[in-house]
Amino acid sequence: MRKPQSGAIAIMLGLALSLTACNDSTTTTGDESTDCAITSMTLGSLLRRVTTATSSGKDTTYNTTVSGNVYPMYIDQLKQEIYNPDSLPLGTRVTKVAFTSISSDGMIAYRTASGNDTLYSKSDSLDFTKPRIFVCYAYSGTAKKEYTVHVNVHQVDPEKFMWGQVDSANVALSDVTAQKSFIIGDNIYIFAVKGGKPVLLTSTTANGKAWATTDLPLSGLDPSSVQYFNNQFFALDGTTLMTSADGASWTSAGSDISPEALPAVGSNRLFAIMNGAIYASNNGQTWSKDSLESDAASLPTGHFTSAWTEMNFNSNFEYILMAGTTSQGNVEWKKTLDKTGSNDEPWSLYNTNADDSYVYPAKGESQMIGYDGKTLALTTEGDTLSLFYLTSDAGRTWKQQRSSYLHPSGIYATSFSCAVDKDKYIWIFCGGSGAIWRGRINRLAFADNQKAFTE
Repeated sequence: MRKPQSGAIAIMLGLALSLTACNDSTTTTGDESTDCAITSMTLGSLLRRVTTATSSGKDTTYNTTVSGNVYPMYIDQLKQEIYNPDSLPLGTRVTKVAFTSISSDGMIAYRTASGNDTLYSKSDSLDFTKPRIFVCYAYSGTAKKEYTVHVNVHQVDPEKFMWGQVDSANVALSDVTAQKSFIIGDNIYIFAVKGGKPVLLTSTTANGKAWATTDLPLSGLDPSSVQYFNNQFFALDGTTLMTSADGASWTSAGSDISPEALPAVGSNRLFAIMNGAIYASNNGQTWSKDSLESDAASLPTGHFTSAWTEMNFNSNFEYILMAGTTSQGNVEWKKTLDKTGSNDEPWSLYNTNADDSYVYPAKGESQMIGYDGKTLALTTEGDTLSLFYLTSDAGRTWKQQRSSYLHPSGIYATSFSCAVDKDKYIWIFCGGSGAIWRGRINRLAFADNQKAFTE
């Protein structure tokens, strides 16, 4: 290691004569040690200015405190950097930062604006609006180690959705009467009905404005019944199950059943409805009847939508939610799927009585998407889109989102579809208006900072 310069040596002499001041913020290892490393830093309490909205919609602000010790400081000894990978909340003030403790092999100083090093004490309060240099000096005075210390603060609200309009009136979507969208890699596929005919609309996530239209050889296509499974699209031509790699060219899947609908898909299972029963397949060719806990008469017959979500505490299990319409209205079913195959639970029907609170939304045409480890649903209210509904309990309760998971209000759509891309943006495609919206919750864009290091 480098030898301290003359100014640093003078500091070391001062430190040697003032070890009582050092001891309140460091852990000593002996005056003659040549070791020099900061081993831990803990943030103290910090002030935070919070802005929120009142019930009348007006902004109001108040002060609160943030417990710095719940935002651990990680130390990269190779790069000689110290930082909190989990940023402090938006509005946290870092102009006066104090550490409740700093442990080290050596004595701690920090660099001032003038470039001098001065002994650090727990009573010091420092400005961290920019990174600061901390220096650990060996007790022998023959070595030192410099660290760049960052105190990271969110610059945006992590829980806020940021939306942008990709297009305001795309002619490819303006006359779509039914649709279902998929985003595979960088490509967007919308299976739609235009002028009574089935078509495929394709674009890219990099553009989203220029669309190609392909007529499809699928008679009576119900877009809501198209599924993507095992890197292939599946759809019905009458009761013949068809498959496609690109969404445009279709061949028979060689299925041993003749499905009436494809209502749902999981990570490793495709589901079909036939003769009042539900069937499952892991390849689209061979099928077996799946079990139902409830009356098969309540299986959906149209406007199919589904989503699956991994169980938070056991990735071997997933929840599959399936919804659609019957002659009596909307229905919602759930299946818990064991991906290891050791346990197979039946499909169960949820109560969707409109008089009950928090049931699956049944105001109009609805679609589900898996997002942020939860399931969101969007539905039409007349000719506009509802707020998002969210379930975090596998479809038992759906709560309309009024403070988070928000999209722009008053989106006009006579038909719509939505999909999630690889960068965790939700895309909303609007028939009638031709509007295309794209939004993402801020924290899903944050990079994961390194939290484990090898010395």
